[in-house]
Formats: sequence, structure tokens, C-alpha cells
Amino acid sequence: MIDQWLQHKWFLRFIALALAVLLYLMVAETSSSNNASSALPIVGQSSMTLDVPVEVFFDEVQYVAYNVPEEMGVELQGPSSSLTMTKLVKDYQVFVDLTNLGTGFHRVPVEARGFGGDVNVKLDRETVEIYIDRKQTIEVPVSVNLLNKDQLPDGKVAGDVEIEPSTVKVTGGASRIQNVKEITLNVDVSNHSQTFTREIPPTILDANGNPLNVSVDPNIINVTVPIYNESAMIPIEVVTSGEAADDFRLVDTLLGETEVRVFAPKAVLDKLERVETEPIELDDLTKSEKVTATLRLPEGATSLGKKEVEVQVLVRPNDETKDDTGELTERIRLTVPITVRGYDRTNYTIQTQEVVSVTLSGKRSLLESISSNSVNVTLDLTGLPSGTHAVDADYEVPKGVTVISPKTIDVQLTSVDEETETSSIQ
Repeated sequence: MIDQWLQHKWFLRFIALALAVLLYLMVAETSSSNNASSALPIVGQSSMTLDVPVEVFFDEVQYVAYNVPEEMGVELQGPSSSLTMTKLVKDYQVFVDLTNLGTGFHRVPVEARGFGGDVNVKLDRETVEIYIDRKQTIEVPVSVNLLNKDQLPDGKVAGDVEIEPSTVKVTGGASRIQNVKEITLNVDVSNHSQTFTREIPPTILDANGNPLNVSVDPNIINVTVPIYNESAMIPIEVVTSGEAADDFRLVDTLLGETEVRVFAPKAVLDKLERVETEPIELDDLTKSEKVTATLRLPEGATSLGKKEVEVQVLVRPNDETKDDTGELTERIRLTVPITVRGYDRTNYTIQTQEVVSVTLSGKRSLLESISSNSVNVTLDLTGLPSGTHAVDADYEVPKGVTVISPKTIDVQLTSVDEETETSSIQ
């Protein structure tokens, strides 16, 4: 039957017409596609500017490089597609190569790469002057300067500062760190009523007050500033009650610590001469023994540095209460002037008591001949920084005489710079 259709002329005409229409449609679609393509914009040239970090290539183990710019402006020109790709991928570098260069000043070219072969690159600067120094590490102490101590609340004082760590390692160019002898941290204590701690990043400044480009390890210093009520070291006096057993006598009471820190308003401290123990019972005591005595809180004081002390109670038979010469050992108390030495009067001012009540022990006949002129008390402040210090008292006393108390005396040192700073603030 198909053969019959193929032989029919109208069937052949219909097939020819269908093929013509199909061919027409194919040509029309191709033409439409070409017209659409011709409507797209033609890709051309463009430009943009980037700020790119500057990398440095050199031996970082042995050397330090200075004056390297942190970043540099880069102007790019080229096909828009290339610039877009550059901005998205960011596979480019701006760098200076210091490899094989020794110490000293060097003018070196600034180079760029990774921007694409069809992109024109223009840098803000073609060369830079770099200083190369040999790397060195030194260890330096850390100190603290307390600011505005006069602005502490009434009755509060700042104690000796705790610094952790007390030394740090400074790494940088040998010529830059050779004059670094100490790192000083400034801490403002104004309006602080209790002990506080600060974490402070250490900064080393040059002669012009600008930060040095060095590294510090560790890079955080913990500073604890004790804030407490005004205080002073006060002698301890042992109080006893009752009597030793028959045919025995109390010879002496020896303190493990002869002084205690008393916290109280200044008016109370100025009048306080001693801190007494609670009475130690001697009833029927026949031998020497060590006891723990409780300290009485003086009237007007807020607290004591410690609440108890060890006391050695010495008891002997009546026929052994004298020394080899038959003399009894006794105590006396004298008021003696204080001599201070070892501080620079042009750079520091000092606050301390002018006289001290000294307790002495010795033979009765020797003590009877001693006066205030027989005893010298000296405080050596050599090397002490600004602040409040319990300074060991250095005594000169007649042979055969023992100093019972005080062992230390409070001294406050204030630098002239701090006083000038305080005056300018006011």
C-alpha cells in the first residue's frame, strides 16, 4: 500500500511541502540565535585599585626587618573578566625579597605576581628602603608605677604590688633593644577600695615615646595591687596571769614574732604603742613550755595581720632564775630617734615615723645605765622603689643587750615625678 502512496503525485507534493516548512523553521531559528548573540555587549578594558598586604621574604630566625609597609596600593588595568577573576580568587602577592641581604639599610624593589598575564599592574611605590638588623632576645625585669594613689578612698592604702611574671623576654633588632633595661607598667588605683588584678600587655617605647617594633614573651602581665586599710607594724606584748608553782618563777616570755601588722585609721595607729596577748595562765607551772597566744584587737582597729603568735614561756626554779653573775634578766622600753639612709632625696620623698619605741632585754645592772642615746636605729632604703615597705631595722646596742622589738618599720617612698603628676592633675 505504501508503494501505491509513493506513486501518487499528491502524496509526493505533500511530503515536499512538509520538508520545505521544516527547512524554513530551521533557518529562522538559526537567524534568531545569531541576532540574539549580536545583542550581547562586547567585553572591553577596565581598571580597579586594591590595597594588598606586603609580604617579606628573609631569614626570620636570624634577622628582623624594619620599615616594611604593611600594605600597598595596586592599580590594575585589563579585561573586565580578568579583573573580576583576580578580585574573586585573590591568588596574588605583593612582596619584597630580602634573601641573601645582610644587616643595614637596603633599597629593594617591590614586586607583584599572580595578577594574570593580560593584566597591567602599577604599584604605588616601585622601591622601599628596608633596615635589616640581627635578631636578639634579652630578659628584662617588669616594674609597676601606681598612679593617683592620693585618690584612694579615705583610710585605704596600696601595698606592695605582685607582678607575674616579674621578668619577660624581649625579642627584636639588636640595635633597637640594647637600651631596654626595664619595662614599666602604669596602673591607676584611684577609687579602688579593695585588692584588684589587671592583665596588662607590655609596651616598650623608644626615646620619642613611640612603641618599639619588638615582641614580648609573655605578652600579658598579671598585676595584683593590694588595697587595704592603713596599717603599721606594732610591737607585741605578752600578758600573763597567775603565778608559777611554789619555788618556781617566770623568767621570760619569748615571742616567735615580736610584731604584728595592725589595720586601723591613722589616728588610732599614731597612738598605738603595743598589741597585747590574751593572758597566758601560769598557775602551777613547773617547767618551760611553748604556747599559742591569741592577740587582742586594739580598740579602734579593724583587723590584725595574724590572730595568734607562738610564745615560749621560760620557767625556772627560784635558785636558777639568775644568770651566772647572780643578776636577773629584765626588759626596758626606750624611745629612740630613727636614721634613714640609702635613698635619693632629689628624686624621692619619704614618710615614716621619726622615733620608735624599742624593747630591750638584758641584765638589770646593764639596763639601768642605758638611755636613748645608747641605741641607734637605722633604716636602709637602698634599691627600694616607690611604695610602702616594711623595712628591717638595723640596731646598734651595747654589748649584752638584745633588741626584742620592733624588727621592721613602715616607710612610704614617693617619687618626685609622681608628686608632680598628682599636682598637675589637681
